[in-house]
Amino acid sequence: MESEVTREIMALNQVDLRLVRGKLRLQELARSLAVQEKAVEAARQQARTAELAVKENILQADRLNMEIRAAEAEAGEQERKLKAIKNQREFRIVTDRIKDLKIRVDENESQLLAGMEELDRLRERVTECRNRIGEEDLKLTSLRQSAQEESVRIKEGHAGLVEERERAMARVNSLDSTAYQAYDLALKRTKGDPLAEMSPDGICQSCFRRQNSNVVNIVLIGRDIKNCRCQGCGRILYARETQGDGEADR
Repeated sequence: MESEVTREIMALNQVDLRLVRGKLRLQELARSLAVQEKAVEAARQQARTAELAVKENILQADRLNMEIRAAEAEAGEQERKLKAIKNQREFRIVTDRIKDLKIRVDENESQLLAGMEELDRLRERVTECRNRIGEEDLKLTSLRQSAQEESVRIKEGHAGLVEERERAMARVNSLDSTAYQAYDLALKRTKGDPLAEMSPDGICQSCFRRQNSNVVNIVLIGRDIKNCRCQGCGRILYARETQGDGEADR
């Protein structure tokens, strides 16, 4: 079985894994909040766009109404003027003008009708966007609350884990003063994944490189931790069950 120092190194690694999981979970919670905040802002932006479209549509309707009233007023004046005209050429000019004005009125009224239909659609869109803002805000509020509660639990547990790590590190150092240094180096080089099991035939179960006989023997003994590193990935190797324990004890 594993040597005592190997067992303590593995126990230390379990504490480190829990610390890393807590850190990663805090990062995940922060990312989730950021994503939801963007969802809220996107809903607000969609609402602002729809509200702006409503305002522009209303302004367009006001402009068309003014043009309709102006064309109708001018057409009325031209019709009154027509009664007093005796010159055929001038009569034709005025009647053509009246015709043009009526065509303009019809065109503007058609645009106004289409605009009113579009305005109804846009107002519905504004309502949908505002409802969406409410829904996304509720999600954000709920997520903030749950994230805050979980973050507090993680941070409260972190202090205890740090103390547990100090004790585990002290136990390792009491057994082998160089073991923790080797572990810490592997921890940094492998970005938090410093240990790997070695199979009975000497293969690292992380990178699957076969170790030479010297490394295999050292790992089987499990005492010289600094020289138990994998020749491929640099992780500290350990063997759960070995045939070398008896020889190591003699």
